Amino acid sequence: MKTCAFITLGCKVNQYETQALRESLAMKGFLEITPEQAADLYVINTCTVTSTSDEKSRQCIKKVRKKNPRATVVVTGCYAEADAETINNMEGVDYVITKAQEAQLAEIVCRDTVHRVPAQKTITPLANSNATEDSIYHLKISQFAGHTRAFLKIEDGCDMYCSYCIIPYVRGGIKSRRPQEILEEARRLIGNGYKEIILTGIHLGAYGKDMQGKYRLPDVVHMLSNLSGLGRLRLSSVEINEITTDLIDLFVHTKKICPHLHIPLQSGDDVILRRMNRKYTSSQYIDILEGIRAKMHVPSFTTDVIVGFPGEEEAHFQNTMDLCEKAGFGRIHIFPYSAREGTPAAKMKDHCQPQTIRQRKARLEAAAKNLAFSYKKQLVNSYAEVLVEAERDPETNQLCGYSERYVKILFDGPDTMKNSIVSVRIGEVAPSFVSGSLG
Repeated sequence: MKTCAFITLGCKVNQYETQALRESLAMKGFLEITPEQAADLYVINTCTVTSTSDEKSRQCIKKVRKKNPRATVVVTGCYAEADAETINNMEGVDYVITKAQEAQLAEIVCRDTVHRVPAQKTITPLANSNATEDSIYHLKISQFAGHTRAFLKIEDGCDMYCSYCIIPYVRGGIKSRRPQEILEEARRLIGNGYKEIILTGIHLGAYGKDMQGKYRLPDVVHMLSNLSGLGRLRLSSVEINEITTDLIDLFVHTKKICPHLHIPLQSGDDVILRRMNRKYTSSQYIDILEGIRAKMHVPSFTTDVIVGFPGEEEAHFQNTMDLCEKAGFGRIHIFPYSAREGTPAAKMKDHCQPQTIRQRKARLEAAAKNLAFSYKKQLVNSYAEVLVEAERDPETNQLCGYSERYVKILFDGPDTMKNSIVSVRIGEVAPSFVSGSLG
């Protein structure tokens, strides 16, 4: 039996796509082992969101080749789309496979590793390929290895063209998955025991734009929320100006939808937002959050922020700090700006000094920690629905899991509760989690 191993870099969409490749290779008889072992086949699903991501991808390629010099090494993902030539010229790479060709990966690899045809480094491995952009959905999943929750990709591509981001050039435009396919995959995941499904995409809120308005994100959310056996549904990330009234109404009136929204901010200053080519103002962002709070009970807001964007002065950064405080985020993912070759922002002349970026990142991290603590304190003595993880907390040996508001909760209980949703009364608040007791 041939063995395979996977290395996945980057976002949740990449994790989903790796799972699809994992299942397609398993159907061909491959046995998965860990990347630390010497496998016959390594699949490296790369990320290219920053130059650092590119370097990590190259390091992974070199590392796996050392593990087994005779292994077949396949590189796919966003870096493979962005700079196939560089990867193609790297020693030890057998195949660079584009997104449109991922559905054929198992066929390509089996042709070489099973039938022992000499591998040839190439960008188009099957000369008679009829792959189209639709083939990004030809691979399907029925489980999500190593996860209690399952991601379900319903959209690919982006049309925002933020000035710092390479992804629209790499992934292309909006490509929405057909509702019936989404429904079928959700049913498979539920049938295999997954209690929570997280809808994901590169530009999730744009779902349906390529369907002439026939379907939109609220339609998918409504459709899935009616599925029998589904415990809860969560959205991975939605842009502030794509949070519509009908979407919020679904959150308010549908118990299965988690009251948690991840809404990228990037900057709290209007000058910087315009330079980023973001399509909203700071006041619009706050107004929408306040409108949601008026309808929902203690909603959870998490976000992404870039610090040190070109042209960001102290006053601009302070506006970001102030907005984060006003927004009351439960969690902030902070990204120090780094120039991405090929983007408009990389060509801007007024880049911040590395030391300034580091200092601002540290200041925002401290503020984010206080905000997270404040948000969790609002939940003390209330009850949360916790999806219990398969592994206990390594430090306390308690059961742990995430609540519907995406708060990590630790509590005492038997192993029989794993992979079930249980009611927990929230007690003591710690910096990175809260303690609770069974209700």
